[in-house]
Amino acid sequence: MAGTASPTVGASRVFDVTVAVCGAVLGVGALVVLFSRPDPVDPTLFLAAPVVVVMSWFPLLLDRVGGGIEIGFDSCVLIFLASVADPVEALSVWSVGVLVGQLVADKRRSIRAFNTGLGVLAGGATVWVIEALTRAREATPRELAGVAVGCAVYFVVDYVVSGISLALEEGSGVLQALSDPTVLGALGVFVAIDSLGYLAALVVRELPVWAALLLTVPLATILVAARALSRGNEHARRLSALFAAAAQAQSLREPTAVLDSLRKSARHLLRDERVELRPGPPASGEIGVHIDTGEGDVWVVGPARHRARANVAADQQALEALGALTEEALSRLRLAVEMGHLARHDALTGLANRTLFLDRVEHALRVQRRRGGRLVVLFCDLDGFKAVNDRFGHAAGDTLLIEVARRISGCVREVDTVARLGGDEFAILLEDVDGGTDVDATCRRILDAMQPEALIAGHKVVVSTSIGVAVSEPRDEADALLRNADLAMYRAKALGKNRYETYELALRDERLHRLETLDALRQAIDAHQLEVHYQPLVDIRTRRIMGVEALVRWRRDGELVLPGSFIDLAETGGLISAVTAQVLDQVVMDAPALAAAAGSELFIGINVSAVQLRVRGFVEEVRQARARMQPAELLLEVTERAFVGDDLDALEAIGRLAAEGMHIVIDDFGVGFSSISYLQHLPVHTLKIDRSFVTGLDRDERACSLVRSMVLMAQGLGLSVVVEGVERESQLARLRQWEGDIIAQGYLFAAPAPLGETVDMLSASPSGWGGPLPSPAGADVPRVRAAVGQVAGPP
Repeated sequence: MAGTASPTVGASRVFDVTVAVCGAVLGVGALVVLFSRPDPVDPTLFLAAPVVVVMSWFPLLLDRVGGGIEIGFDSCVLIFLASVADPVEALSVWSVGVLVGQLVADKRRSIRAFNTGLGVLAGGATVWVIEALTRAREATPRELAGVAVGCAVYFVVDYVVSGISLALEEGSGVLQALSDPTVLGALGVFVAIDSLGYLAALVVRELPVWAALLLTVPLATILVAARALSRGNEHARRLSALFAAAAQAQSLREPTAVLDSLRKSARHLLRDERVELRPGPPASGEIGVHIDTGEGDVWVVGPARHRARANVAADQQALEALGALTEEALSRLRLAVEMGHLARHDALTGLANRTLFLDRVEHALRVQRRRGGRLVVLFCDLDGFKAVNDRFGHAAGDTLLIEVARRISGCVREVDTVARLGGDEFAILLEDVDGGTDVDATCRRILDAMQPEALIAGHKVVVSTSIGVAVSEPRDEADALLRNADLAMYRAKALGKNRYETYELALRDERLHRLETLDALRQAIDAHQLEVHYQPLVDIRTRRIMGVEALVRWRRDGELVLPGSFIDLAETGGLISAVTAQVLDQVVMDAPALAAAAGSELFIGINVSAVQLRVRGFVEEVRQARARMQPAELLLEVTERAFVGDDLDALEAIGRLAAEGMHIVIDDFGVGFSSISYLQHLPVHTLKIDRSFVTGLDRDERACSLVRSMVLMAQGLGLSVVVEGVERESQLARLRQWEGDIIAQGYLFAAPAPLGETVDMLSASPSGWGGPLPSPAGADVPRVRAAVGQVAGPP
């Protein structure tokens, strides 16, 4: 029987060395006495030594916490020797067998020395007890009892000495180390099996020597069964150890802790302190498993050994199972890190997201309150991003956002935080800002960085950004600071975009006023409190009324609110569709009265937002309204923003309406993105020159020349011309100096008026209705339909 304790220090080492030395002294002494006798030594006795070696390979294992004890059945050879030879001969042969068996064992030198010494000492005690109790070599119950006591003595000596060694090594109590509930059963098994040695001695003493071979079958069966039992117990222990390792791995939060647990678990699994982690694979005589840590290669390597508990294949399989558990734990940690990163970062750009950004702003504010200084938050919103998304698709939009994130990040310091809040909105935290000059310089760098073209989906794209700046105050919170920067950003957009504005307290009041106005407008729409007034379109030469424009008015608290005060708000607040729908319904109801007053069909123009053109179902809504308005004819006035910027949805809607004969007017021409190129191929019929150009028509020659150029351009393209904002006779006189048909609109002829007043005006007009809007000579209707086809097709 042999202990499997790990290398010892202190008292444990002294004890183990003492056992080894005492055993060596006893064994060597027996050999010296044996070979000092005058009678020759019977060499056949030493044939028992190889049997000792072979049987030592089949021990029964007693497992315990922290180590284990092996019960070797090789001691039955000792009982045989003690029963057929004198004590010196028996102990000498036994000592040689134990020594050879330990020399060929795959164990550490210190353990082999301890096991050899312990085996010789236990053998010596057994031989002495048997000799003392059974001096006569006779098969009697006394001899059997003496042999049984000798077997028990061997077991007790081996078990107690091994337990003491393990207790000293672990620093535990000896009684605790020896308290094993299975020890009595093991003692009974040990005595019974070792008694086979006495049976063999009886056979040799009473029968021919060859008769002893009859015992090989039961003995071999017992040894194989012991090996199977030992390995079955070891397999169960390893499963338990793997489950424990898996449970522990789930609780670890750091890769280094997982690898450290792997090393400890592998050593416990194989019961070998030589197991280690290293970057290289196992060498000859070793086993190992590769571990993918996600950051490099690591191998868990141990010695390749065949022993009672397990063989090399079983050890390799155990390491592979442990390696799989480790890789799963490391993968889980990497996934947790990735999920944590995604939870606080934007998946597309890799920048901080809103949550992380607000956390950093809040932390910076706390630091600022303790140390002083100030910080600044910038809120950036791209100008023109939607057009890129609509034209080239979301994948192209994502590519643009990544490029924008790269450019913005290159404009700030490493200590600053850049975040994508969502969509095309970015935020920047500037900490430890010395003064306004630093902020101004950063904003200018960002604006300049946006200017170069970006290659998106094979096309060159240019976008700008509007920036809101908010400087922290001592009592600011992160949410409030970001909201202030947002308000300043909207101010920058309102002032023309591609610029930056700094938050002021007035912006908050303005924002609150906008929200209150938007809520009141929503209530007015729900209550159908919007009104429609009409303003005539007049031929400048005959003053005949050619049609009317429907203009929405909001009666709030008894006073009329002009559209300039709430239409933009309705667009940004998502109410423009409801406003347009209500105006269209009112025009449909008013159309019969207006047409009757005019005496025939009448053009009625309504203003349509580019936002409305993108609404699904709007074209059908207009088609139905037009059918219900007969004999009046519907005319759509669209600002030129709907024709520029690659807004495919708006262009398609305009194309479909024009294809059905709808009259399309470009409203407020000249104030947006005027371009002769889009006038050449889009399905428009009339160009309406904005009132801002007409104000100085009769006083400023440059203004006069500009308006004249617009009129000539429209006439050259075969478009009708409407000049709005005519308020003085001198302006009308200047228009009459030019050739061609021109229609005017303005307070000189009539202010927008409710339905009743407009009906009276149409009825009282001496010349009546003047017919449809004129088209200049050479106007080509088929050209319009061809243009519709172009819009509906690929851009």
